[in-house]
Amino acid sequence: MGNFIVFILTLFALAALLRIDFFFTILYLFVGIYILTQLWTRRMLRQLVIGRNLQQRAFLGDRMTVTLTFDNRSRLPIPWLLINEVFPIDLGTPPFYREVVTLSGKASHTAHYTLTARKRGYYKIGPLTLQSGDLLSLKRNLTGRLEADYLIVYPKIVPISQLGLPTHSPHVVLATPVPLFQDPNRLIGVRDYQPGDNPRHIHWPATAATGQVLMKQFQPAIARDNAIFLNLSRPDYAERAYPEPVIELAIVVAASLANHMITTEHLPVGLVTTAFDPLYDGLRRFNLPSRKERAQLMQILEVLARVRASSEEAHFLETVRQAAVHLSWGTTAIIITSHETSELAETLLLLKRSGLQVTLVLVQSIASRVESQTEQIQQLGIPVFKIRGEKQVEVWSPVA
Repeated sequence: MGNFIVFILTLFALAALLRIDFFFTILYLFVGIYILTQLWTRRMLRQLVIGRNLQQRAFLGDRMTVTLTFDNRSRLPIPWLLINEVFPIDLGTPPFYREVVTLSGKASHTAHYTLTARKRGYYKIGPLTLQSGDLLSLKRNLTGRLEADYLIVYPKIVPISQLGLPTHSPHVVLATPVPLFQDPNRLIGVRDYQPGDNPRHIHWPATAATGQVLMKQFQPAIARDNAIFLNLSRPDYAERAYPEPVIELAIVVAASLANHMITTEHLPVGLVTTAFDPLYDGLRRFNLPSRKERAQLMQILEVLARVRASSEEAHFLETVRQAAVHLSWGTTAIIITSHETSELAETLLLLKRSGLQVTLVLVQSIASRVESQTEQIQQLGIPVFKIRGEKQVEVWSPVA
């Protein structure tokens, strides 16, 4: 643009000096082009409407198509438009989408690109930046911008085929002589119909066989709450030099347990952990109370998708003790950490004496050589499980 202005001034000087009509004609032409270019470029991106359509939740392995729309609402065409969208390399390679398009007046353009959920996390998609200019390139680098959106990729969930926690199982339903409610999965017999009985509990085969209305009789039961305590403090892990794979496995364990108990056993589950949350850009303590709705599972998975292990001392056992005070009697407390310590054993004993059913899950690497205190903890009547791979998440087996 600067060179073009110099050219016009030079042309004006020649026209004024030589007084040649042809030079004046050329001068008027280029001045008109300059004014037209200014008006054109001011309206060009101002009348451009940009949109992004993005699936904001995904599971590992999902492929998502991102749709970008560009609607030129001006009658003036856009000669060229450079589109540049960036995203994390964990979602695609190369970590950007780039395209140059031309939009005529009142025209639209749609662009697509695909992302793959390769790793759990909280990802920033964008911002999208635009560059454009006029047809003669008299004015370049006109910029536009679409702010970023965010994508949550849930952690991996391993289907649990066998959860070997007999009486201390987090999916146990405790029998009780007090009929707080009846478990429809535990039929113990039939009885005669009484006024006010729920017609949905009529035992139709027995009614047809005897000729009188008989009701299903269920075992009185009380559902046990469950609380998952997940340690996400790097200093507490045995593999301090490179603990990330072990921490990721611990998150898989927590997600798989929550999924199994809510979707398969239909029992309430809560989550307690302290970790770095990119949504709040800082260390945050999560304390989700026990609930059994599917919305609770999605909330737990969303937390486990976002959080990152903290290098700061998170005082995990102190968090466990503080949160345990608010748990109801009989709650199953599942402690997921890396290795045993004397302080951990004291905390587990305290929880057990408080009326909680305690289970310890130790997540370690195959090459871990940490000195074990498992026998000492088992003597307290607390089952201990060691998880060193996803196969052990599928079929749980207590340490002998």
